[in-house]
Order: sequence, then structure tokens, then C-alpha cells
Amino acid sequence: MVPGIIKAYAYSQTFYAYKDLLAATPAGQARPRYRDAVTRSRQLMHGHKWQLFVLHLSFLGWELLSILTAGIGQLWLVPYIYGVLANYYDNLQAIN
Repeated sequence: MVPGIIKAYAYSQTFYAYKDLLAATPAGQARPRYRDAVTRSRQLMHGHKWQLFVLHLSFLGWELLSILTAGIGQLWLVPYIYGVLANYYDNLQAIN
């Protein structure tokens, strides 16, 4: 189970990497392969999996608080989490 979790963190940036590859592809050329995005995600996350795990742990208190509000807090929490994860991807891009 633990190796699967580690691989999930390695592949966690695939969506963002694919969107960047798609945006960088000139019009009229073939779409980028998904495998390229998976490879890019693995490259970006090399040595940063623990950082992302701790980042996910930092949201745990907010998620518990959101549950106490009968899920209404999710209306604000989910967009915030997605924004933070997108910013995390941008920081990974700047580092690499």
C-alpha cells in the first residue's frame, strides 16, 4: 500500500504538466502524449514527495472544521486547496 501512495504523489502533478504541454504545443501539431506528462510529473516530484505530503497534512484541520459545518465550509476550502496545489506546481516549475 505504501509504494502505491508514493507513486500517487509522484504522479500528482500530471494534470498540470499536461496542461502546460498542451499550452506549449503550436496550433496544427499533434497533441502531446499523456505519457510525457506522467514523465514530467515524476521528474518534478523527485525529492519533493514529502513536501507535498506535509502540505496535504496542513489541510487536515481545515477539513475537520469544514465537516463540523455540515460540509458548507467545503465551498471555500476546495477552491483554496486547488489554488494552493496549482501554486505548488508553479513553484516546482521554478525550482526545476
